[in-house]
Amino acid sequence: MEVLIFVAVLFLLLFTGLHIGVALGVSALTILVIFQGTSLNVVAQQTFNSGNSYALAAIPFFILAGDLIMKGGLAKKILELTDIVTHKIQGGTAMGAMLVSVFFAAVSGSSVASAAAVGKNLVQLMGEKGYPKKFVAGLVATGGTLGLLIPPSLSFILIGSMIGIPVIDLFTAGIVPGVMQATMLLIMTWWICRKKGWEIPSAIKESREKVKNRVSSLKSIGSASGVLLLPFLILGGIYLGFFTPTEVSAVAVIYAAFLAVIIYKSIKAKELWGISRDALYQTGMIYLILIGGGLTAYMLKVLGLTSQIVTVVGDWGLTGWQFLIIVNILLLIIGLFLDGVTVIALVAPILFPIATGLGIDPIHFAVIMTMNIEIATLTPPVGLNLFVMSGLTNISIQDVAKGVGPYYVVLFVSLILVTYFPQISLVLLN
Repeated sequence: MEVLIFVAVLFLLLFTGLHIGVALGVSALTILVIFQGTSLNVVAQQTFNSGNSYALAAIPFFILAGDLIMKGGLAKKILELTDIVTHKIQGGTAMGAMLVSVFFAAVSGSSVASAAAVGKNLVQLMGEKGYPKKFVAGLVATGGTLGLLIPPSLSFILIGSMIGIPVIDLFTAGIVPGVMQATMLLIMTWWICRKKGWEIPSAIKESREKVKNRVSSLKSIGSASGVLLLPFLILGGIYLGFFTPTEVSAVAVIYAAFLAVIIYKSIKAKELWGISRDALYQTGMIYLILIGGGLTAYMLKVLGLTSQIVTVVGDWGLTGWQFLIIVNILLLIIGLFLDGVTVIALVAPILFPIATGLGIDPIHFAVIMTMNIEIATLTPPVGLNLFVMSGLTNISIQDVAKGVGPYYVVLFVSLILVTYFPQISLVLLN
């Protein structure tokens, strides 16, 4: 009965336009205080515990680093550099765009930030080379999802802090699936460009033009060298033991600000406050969802629903692989209507105990959940990356989704591979 009341109150509040985090918190508070008689002191303590995590302190810093990269135009430096590597390949600019997306995935930790950082520059550049807006939007939207899988990943930080898994272990588990998925996306991009006959490279015959291109290449390498050090600083700092993931997030902000303000002068010092304020707003929204989700998880625990679900699933006699089929379908459906942070806050406390009870490694399960959230950012009606690219290209959400079309195949195939071959995500840990 209480669960039905919770759902009714939640939908009523969402219908009024209330933020999802506040709606979750108020709905859970209603059940806990009115129907269960829970003390407000206990509720306050649970609210505090939802956000009281050292790992969560990395979130505002990684968001700020991503914003500095995006608004500082640092993506353009990497775009110029990738052109050196890919300009002789058919669809070289598109291949370079995907490589840039992988690069910024290893910097920002956010799917939306990765797409926004490279989107503006790529829409103009690829449009000049004859690529349709629909394809460009789909490519960048898909490439941005790698920000959730390749470390540092805000998704892994959230899961690690909620479930109690070391964040550095989750980062390590995301490397091989991330590289595998990036490789598959590159191959798909090349195949699409070859099939459509886009950007066929022309041979450079005149020696003067060769020299000119060589000089331009050297300038591009020198100009991009500062940005290139950023992922090495982040990942190298973590895995060499110099910094924790939280500490390195602060280092990333300082270095990104140094590049944007001092080296490239693409951001004025007085603009830093506005950029920092925007990052705090984004962080606040994430924390609201975490607090609301934390109260909801506590409510389910008080009602005994979590343990009942675990017991019921155990009585079904499901094997691990059967459970993973159900989970993938469930997460894909939920992802149609909720953003990734909300999905994690709501279902992680319920699904992880069931998964571990069935003998599924929690780190492997975290990678599976993250890959489902990747797909959720690309599925209408609330796919965040679709909205980002729709705004940058001035085309409809439906057209962006059509541009993503071929890449859905890659994302689903990679999800199946990681789901049923756990060593893909666990090999580096083992």
